[in-house]
Amino acid sequence: MGRDLEEIEIPEVSFDTLRKSHRVWAPVVRRYFRSEVRHMSRIPDEQCLIVGHHDGGVLPINAICFGVAWYDHFAFERPLYVLAHDLIHKVFGPFTDLLPRSGLIPADRAVMDRLVTTGHSMLVFPGASRETFRPIWERRNIDLGGRVGFVRQALKHGLPILPIVSAGSHETVFVLSRGTRVAERLGLRRFVRSADSLPLMVGLPWGVWAIPALPQLPLPAKITSEVLEPIRLTGDPDDPVAVQEGFDRVLATMQAAVHRLYDERRWPIFG
Repeated sequence: MGRDLEEIEIPEVSFDTLRKSHRVWAPVVRRYFRSEVRHMSRIPDEQCLIVGHHDGGVLPINAICFGVAWYDHFAFERPLYVLAHDLIHKVFGPFTDLLPRSGLIPADRAVMDRLVTTGHSMLVFPGASRETFRPIWERRNIDLGGRVGFVRQALKHGLPILPIVSAGSHETVFVLSRGTRVAERLGLRRFVRSADSLPLMVGLPWGVWAIPALPQLPLPAKITSEVLEPIRLTGDPDDPVAVQEGFDRVLATMQAAVHRLYDERRWPIFG
């Protein structure tokens, strides 16, 4: 039996909280990461489902860059909700309490259904750990983890899909190996449902390590992001063919744009 949507509470975004975090993050993304977010004007006035690719290990710098650009563009008058893995909502108490006020909510299909009724836009990263821990030499290639659920939700609710892509975030830490086989042999998914990787990484401050939960100091890679044109899909959300075709269209659009952004770069990290 599905969850009663009326029982799911969507937290109200606190613009005061966001202004405080924005004052911290804005100088970091502008100076340390030299963040550039192109074509914010492509964001439609209507509610949309924003889809990004997950880069850079456990710290999604490209998402933070986009969040800073979002509130610059909308002057703290339009909230953005981000669907994040439920594990992040179970860590250090004060930090966890801060998330809902900042618009971060559990990545759950029922939560998304309830959020649609509010009329607010939402940002999802379907690729999760499979994508964020892909090796550094695969940074130009995205696959969104093969997860088509966001397409089904877009068709179900008639939402335009707004792809966002970036280059550089996956150079803030160098992933050498996903460690998929090691994770399987250790049975990590018995403890964390999304723990299908045990990556080997190189970066700061640990040098070489294989515990993704350890906090990292990201390298100062230049991050260039771009908002693509909205994609409006049609079809039956219960038709697997229509869903797969929609997924393939979104993925192909994003992949072409990522290649173009990386073609602009002369050197890793420096941009």
